[in-house]
Amino acid sequence: MIATTYSWIALAAPLVGCALLALLGDRVPQRAAGYIASLAMFVSFFWSASAAIVLIGRGHEERVLTSSLWTWLEAGDLRVDLGILVDPLTIAMMLVVSGVGFLIHVYSIGYMRGDPQERRFFAYLNLFVFSMLVLVMAGNFVLLLAGWGLVGLSSYLLIGFWHHKASAVAAAKKAFVMNAIGDVGLLLGLFLLFRELGSVDYLEVFAARDGLGVDTTTVTVACALLLVAGLAKSAQLPLHTWLPDAMEGPTPVSALIHAATMVTAGVYLIARMNPLFENAPAVSHAIVVIGAAGLLFAGLIGLVQNDIKRVIAYSTMSQIAYMFMAVGLGAYWAGIFHLVTHAFFKALLFMGAGTVIHALEDEQDIRNMGGLRRYMPQTHLLFTVATFALIGIFPLSGGFSKDAILASGLADGSWVGWTAVIAGTLGALLTALYSMRLLIRVFHGEPSAYAARVAPHHTAHGEGPRSMLWPLWVLGLGTVVLGVLQIPGATHVMTDWLEPIVAGEMLEPSVDQEWLMTAIAVAAGILGMVLATFLWAGHAQDVARLRAGAGRPFATLFERKFFVDELYDILFYLPASATARFARRFIERPFFQLPLDGIGIAARGIARQLSHAQGGIVRQYAMVLAVGVGALAVWFLVQAA
Repeated sequence: MIATTYSWIALAAPLVGCALLALLGDRVPQRAAGYIASLAMFVSFFWSASAAIVLIGRGHEERVLTSSLWTWLEAGDLRVDLGILVDPLTIAMMLVVSGVGFLIHVYSIGYMRGDPQERRFFAYLNLFVFSMLVLVMAGNFVLLLAGWGLVGLSSYLLIGFWHHKASAVAAAKKAFVMNAIGDVGLLLGLFLLFRELGSVDYLEVFAARDGLGVDTTTVTVACALLLVAGLAKSAQLPLHTWLPDAMEGPTPVSALIHAATMVTAGVYLIARMNPLFENAPAVSHAIVVIGAAGLLFAGLIGLVQNDIKRVIAYSTMSQIAYMFMAVGLGAYWAGIFHLVTHAFFKALLFMGAGTVIHALEDEQDIRNMGGLRRYMPQTHLLFTVATFALIGIFPLSGGFSKDAILASGLADGSWVGWTAVIAGTLGALLTALYSMRLLIRVFHGEPSAYAARVAPHHTAHGEGPRSMLWPLWVLGLGTVVLGVLQIPGATHVMTDWLEPIVAGEMLEPSVDQEWLMTAIAVAAGILGMVLATFLWAGHAQDVARLRAGAGRPFATLFERKFFVDELYDILFYLPASATARFARRFIERPFFQLPLDGIGIAARGIARQLSHAQGGIVRQYAMVLAVGVGALAVWFLVQAA
């Protein structure tokens, strides 16, 4: 059970870091906060890796371990242990969360230098990582719910970190509300499963899943509720609108929450609950359809965004949608494989964007960039590598993992599988278009007047502090080499590693299907790259004229994000606001506020009148006391008679 001991240490490390920063406060030097938080993350990663090594040395059937510290809650038939489940899926998530989280913490040391609230920022980062580890290590639904809620709280604190900005506060509230919808779904799903199976422990629920039946109303509703939770946390249709607004937080927050950790929680949830989803094929089909729609939806919107972080945010939504398609098809290994590779190249994109923003004095509009490769060669190289991995260019890691998802759709062969194949191929084309547009507008061509004035001054002595640059190189290395985990016909690390966590048959395409889809996806990616270069490098004026002319309706549709926010305002915000105003005017004020105000006014009037009796003359007080005593004596005599 030594693997579980290591896992407990990995879980505790970021909590200790957060507690130290929170309790010591100003006694921690400003510059030391980042090092304390980063050390906590390194400890967490070290022991996560140690647990992984121990698990690798065990047989497949011995890689599912549990550990409990004590009984956390007991009431009637409900028993909840403070316990963790350590298996291959847990270890994979722990390594991603702690490993990429460590690199982002180190990067933040340079990025947040000089911020007056640096200690608070790193305390929040450690709290977030602890919350995410609770989520992925939980051995029961109640602990999962606790981690789920803590992640929502931590993201709220980090997104709204710069609370002097009204836009950041609004974005934090929006993220919290949207995720609260998912929390309700998870809670109701938990209640339903406990009512039917009498347990909240994962392994006990999975062992008793046959009691729910196959494709029955109960299992379908339970899985649909879990899906709602996953959609909210992973920013998928229709609960996606919080993600682009969340870019108001500092860039390291975007890298940590919206690339490597929080947005993958929905994918993890479905993979973890695969025994239940195997019994709910209708929900699994819905996951694929939602993913297919989401990746095209996000890709089209990403084409017209001008904020560098928002372009990357919509690409995150698109890539998470690929993972949803994979787990919906039953290719859990492909979904988790893409989750791992995506954590590296997407964190690299966000952190590369942060380096650019840092060099341009917080400028995020790509129309004020251009030509930055001459000033930032390292960032340009690494950003290009991450962009090509996002597009899926062979042999970078993103290509192997994304192509595995498309091949799984081909292997499925049903209408659901073909939906994944067609949408995924179109998505590869869109990904290449918006990714190359971003790369060209930021690093190529002639610098804008703003970039030409600001960039040389800020990059004269380098592209940034070493603490910001070397994590980019580590992420770049991972982006290049992680594809070796699953090379068609050569290596099969992911399928072998995740086999113990899958209850049914895990969907695996043939080698021929994988290479065929690799060829098709790479061709779509190259076509998109060529088209993007033609449009934005050589014919930018033509594109501008097209947007102002015949293409204006489509540009408006994409720029306004298909008017989803406006639709939500009409359906939810405006009715709720009108209801609140009505209740305030006709219910709260006349029935509650005015009567309470009247009581207060009356009490103050009585108090003023009584205050006149306080004359300050001792003989008056003595007389009143004597009269009172006399009255009491008379009353007692009357009662006695």
